[in-house]
Amino acid sequence: MPEKLYVGTSGFSYPEWRGIFYPEDLPAGRFLEAYAQRLNAVEVNNTFQRFPAEAALAKWLHDTPNDFRLCLKAQRALTYSGAAFPKDIVARDFGTRMLPLGDRAGPVLLQFPPTQKRNPELLALLLANLGRRVAVEFRDPGWLDAEVYEVVARHACAVVVTDQEDWPLADAAGAFRYYRLRREYSEEELRPWAERLASDVASGLEVFAFLRHSEKAPRRALQLRAFPAGKS
Repeated sequence: MPEKLYVGTSGFSYPEWRGIFYPEDLPAGRFLEAYAQRLNAVEVNNTFQRFPAEAALAKWLHDTPNDFRLCLKAQRALTYSGAAFPKDIVARDFGTRMLPLGDRAGPVLLQFPPTQKRNPELLALLLANLGRRVAVEFRDPGWLDAEVYEVVARHACAVVVTDQEDWPLADAAGAFRYYRLRREYSEEELRPWAERLASDVASGLEVFAFLRHSEKAPRRALQLRAFPAGKS
């Protein structure tokens, strides 16, 4: 059966994970290769600032298996810039530049800052021009209404459920599920989230879940991935 649960961390290039998740002597250039042997997705946040060169995309493909997913964070200019910025053009360019990733491209993470107030027209513009599946994170609760959710659903996208202090906890909605778990969880605190992911998978939904990088994040991600399969 095709994979339905994709779990990982926000980023993989952390030297402090040597001896915890990576071998002590592993070169940084092999971090993703080692990461992809144990987890099946990663959230790539540095694309928020600039899109990687084609050579970097090629290395990502080389270092990961076919069933691995790379979830790129959309360029900050799409949601942090002024009204006059050509967001439609930049969104189309971002989506086009992802084409070399093929099926290994997971949903794009589109993050709206708390200063960006509710604007369904802007949301529809960005989703249409990105031209691919998008997980939308809202940091102002004014976005969380039926009209906005309808725009997300119409484009076969999803609303991000973010568990983080000071950010609104959105209701899960859309064509798939996307969770950003931003706290330092104990095993006991993580279990309700694992059960929720398992329930989503059992319902036939494709699920993406990412832990905020920390010393414990890789271990917690492995636990999240294993739980729906009934593994210890």
